[in-house]
Amino acid sequence: MIEHIFIKNYKAFERENIPLDKHTLLIGSYHSGKTTVLEALDLFFNEVLRHDYIRDRDKDVVIEVHIDDERYRKVWSPPDYYPNFRKSIGNMFAINHIKYLYVPRVIHDPKLINDILTINMTERLDGTKQSRIAKVADYIDGILGNSNYPIFQVRADYKMAIEDDLDLERTDYTKLLSNITYQHLIIGIDNVEDNFNIDSLERITTYSYQTIYATNDADIVTHHEYYVAHLYKGDQSDDYEVIKKRLANHRKTYLLVEGKYDVNWFETALRLLHLDDAYTVIPCGGYGNITFVQEQLEKEGYKTIAITDGDAHFEHALKRDVIELYADVDFVNRKFHTDFKTLPKSKYAFFNAFTVKDDIVKNVLSRWAKHNLTKDHDFVRDVAALLKE
Repeated sequence: MIEHIFIKNYKAFERENIPLDKHTLLIGSYHSGKTTVLEALDLFFNEVLRHDYIRDRDKDVVIEVHIDDERYRKVWSPPDYYPNFRKSIGNMFAINHIKYLYVPRVIHDPKLINDILTINMTERLDGTKQSRIAKVADYIDGILGNSNYPIFQVRADYKMAIEDDLDLERTDYTKLLSNITYQHLIIGIDNVEDNFNIDSLERITTYSYQTIYATNDADIVTHHEYYVAHLYKGDQSDDYEVIKKRLANHRKTYLLVEGKYDVNWFETALRLLHLDDAYTVIPCGGYGNITFVQEQLEKEGYKTIAITDGDAHFEHALKRDVIELYADVDFVNRKFHTDFKTLPKSKYAFFNAFTVKDDIVKNVLSRWAKHNLTKDHDFVRDVAALLKE
């Protein structure tokens, strides 16, 4: 499944990193980028490029996804924005079996049905077809058996001539999506509340490889145990309105943390401490927003506790500079080819040791925390101590 997406120079985002999970709800205010995430995936998997979405016509459009801890980057370069194979990263043919179905807010019924038809008709590329593709590569430089041009992507489109006005309803859309037979399908639905009943979402997610829903409906956010990706614009008031969609009741305590990559750490710790029913973890979009969010929630009568990284010197702060310094040193060395004997105490010394961007390190270690923390881990112990104070 897609664990992370990076979007550059496309529609709402100059550049943005967004962690995802098997079932994800994208929430955010108007123009925060919920639809952009879904359309960026449509560009990555289905080559649907909207030229009017390009922010800077002198720069590349970049979409990068992380699937099963591997990076896959596609780049479209000016002036014509054809795929730039030289700048792309990863063996794209290795993920050719993964298909993406984008369901926009305004659904054109024949297109949706034909997209589903195309997905259901997906076939493995057999050896005969691969050899015929390779033969085309032979023509480029006249060398038989040339392997300098690997297969990048294979797509086949199927279309039925649907002339009737179908006038499909909510139950019809649910039936269509829940009966797709293809195993490796990612479904992205924009404004899911407009075309689907809340109770029907479980039918769609039960057998799907991955689902990503954009929503403004607080009932969907509070009634489904999906991973929630907050998309903030940087305006405290607007971003707080997004946070309010997470507020289920006054019985819970809202655990305020700095950023999106902290969520897996804290949610896993709460689960190991058997406190996940008592707390909801809310990323505040940075240390500078925590105080504002806490003040607004407490004005409305909600119980909160804020936990920051150690370098923030907050009232409730972790013992280490940043949350990533709780990671396993052997995993860090193996994954990033570093040579730490022990992890440093300074976040600057830590992040300066990597050849990749900080967000990539944070994302990888966030996923590590989700699957590898234990109840006796230092991070979990520190969280337990802070919650008791």
